[in-house]
Amino acid sequence: MDSYIRWFQRFIWVGVVMNMVFALPALFAPALLTSVVGLPPVLSDPWLENAGMLLVGISLFYLPSGFNAPRFPIHSWLCVLSRLIAVVFWIYLIDTSNTPSVFVPMLYGDLGMFLVLGITLYMGSTPVNRPWALLVDGWRAWCHGWEVRWQQHSFRVGLLITLLVLGFIGYETWYNMLRVVPEEKFATDEEHFKYAAIGLGIEARIPYYLFSVLPQMCPEKMPKPGGWEAFGFLFENGRDLPIGMAKRQIGYPTVEPNCALCHTGSYRASPDDVAKPVAMAPANTLQLQAFQWFAYDCASDPKFTTDAVMAAINGKFQLGFFERLYNRYLIIPMAKSALLKQKQAYAWQKLRPAQGPGRTDTFNPTKMVVFGFPDDSTIGTVDLPQIWNQKPRESLYLHWDGNNNDIHERNYAAAMAVGATPQSVLPDSFNRVTSWLLDTKAPAWPFAVDPVRVAQGKPIWDSNCAGCHEFGKADTGHVTTTIDQLGTDPHRLDSFTTGLVQAFHSFKTPPFDFNAYRKTQSYSNTPTDGIWMRAPYLHNGSVPSLWDLLQTPDKRPVLFNTGSDVYDPVKVGFVTSGPLVQAPSYFRYDTRLEGNHNTGHLYGTQLTDAEKWALIEFMKTL
Repeated sequence: MDSYIRWFQRFIWVGVVMNMVFALPALFAPALLTSVVGLPPVLSDPWLENAGMLLVGISLFYLPSGFNAPRFPIHSWLCVLSRLIAVVFWIYLIDTSNTPSVFVPMLYGDLGMFLVLGITLYMGSTPVNRPWALLVDGWRAWCHGWEVRWQQHSFRVGLLITLLVLGFIGYETWYNMLRVVPEEKFATDEEHFKYAAIGLGIEARIPYYLFSVLPQMCPEKMPKPGGWEAFGFLFENGRDLPIGMAKRQIGYPTVEPNCALCHTGSYRASPDDVAKPVAMAPANTLQLQAFQWFAYDCASDPKFTTDAVMAAINGKFQLGFFERLYNRYLIIPMAKSALLKQKQAYAWQKLRPAQGPGRTDTFNPTKMVVFGFPDDSTIGTVDLPQIWNQKPRESLYLHWDGNNNDIHERNYAAAMAVGATPQSVLPDSFNRVTSWLLDTKAPAWPFAVDPVRVAQGKPIWDSNCAGCHEFGKADTGHVTTTIDQLGTDPHRLDSFTTGLVQAFHSFKTPPFDFNAYRKTQSYSNTPTDGIWMRAPYLHNGSVPSLWDLLQTPDKRPVLFNTGSDVYDPVKVGFVTSGPLVQAPSYFRYDTRLEGNHNTGHLYGTQLTDAEKWALIEFMKTL
């Protein structure tokens, strides 16, 4: 046997070993492989297990050429071609991935194998067994075979039936899994904000039919009886989906969150009043973390079987025969797998104090779920902010810690944190929302005000607050004090790291391109337009009302209940105590827990009570 062929066969076996080094951990320990190699957690099971299975299959495919390459010349060249295909795949991943450096060693490995296998096989093959000669002979043989077979009537009939069956299966697969249905068009920008999709990836979307029946699948896991309202979702206009949940159909109908989910609040003048949604306000009743873990725990429940889910769906919807098949054997199993994978990816939340209504951890999902950072134990929980009146904020530093002064970057980063990717995002829809937010003003105070007190409060505001919190002032929208001077809870500040800044700066996949992020040493001076609808206060929502904010920390509530939208127009905040807001229906906020401290921001605490009430009356008009 030619020495080149011997070396070819040896490298075939080296390739089998390389495949198995990756395949076995991928099949039996995907989480460990993810950690060792440095892949982002989103790539872990079941996709790594599937990749491991495919590598085992490819390795089996290599074996004939490993034993006797001269006997199988076409097969041997296909082995070489498989390495070239792998090279193209790694180049694609490097070009489109958030973490391209992870795939560079894999690219070099497959490129090296392609060159070595190709050169040794070419040098060891006779002219008739080289690629061009094999292609020409194969083409002639294939054409002759078809000519002979086509003369047989049964072959023509069988071929026609096979093509019809394959075509039908292909059509049904396209219709139920890939067909893009145009998005609903909304007449107003506000309706678009509330109900239009912004473009999240497939694993961040929930099948519409599953979303509709989840509350009845696991009622014992709900925080209180009822449907999605139990998690603080807001419904209006007889719609079947809450504000902030958009229907999107690519093959099958799905539900995905949009900006309005976290940025639409509500208030009631009294317990008997009907809730009034306020677009662009903090979602003061939304229990986002509780909703997440309800879905995760429901998917983990032994009773959450495909049969049980399909029984619930069939009891509520009339699905066609093929729609039922695709839901039963593909869509629902895929959704369950995605929820279980997210449960693993978000397990770090269980190591921190519960977030409760109107709050979320802003950057830890980006660090750990998007960029694959290890858990650094930081707590990034903050009160959800308002997003109205963005035009005068265009030159200011955004987020609670002033880490970015580019509104478009900030918006895309927020979308990325909940599952949008450069490939999935819908720029036209996203830009319509962004444009609407620029000039839409804060909602006016809806209750009566005392004009005399307002006039008394104005000079107090000017001398004590305006320098940091009024548009047009030099310090507004900037970080001007150290965290020691400010004295507020430092955990959110510490959770945004220089490593995350570097990861943002290295992300260069249009339309996501993050250049403006920076690390600061304290919190930013936030403009206070519409301050009445932004309770509770401070970056972590640890102070219930403006009245409480003007007290020294030792006089601020240590424990209070959140999740109510009944408004207190005197103290300016939502009702947090009394018989209307008792646990377990409402969340018990404990300021003694890490990340929840209500200390600091002593500005105005030295005023007399009369001055404080006058200042509050003026702030109602902001």
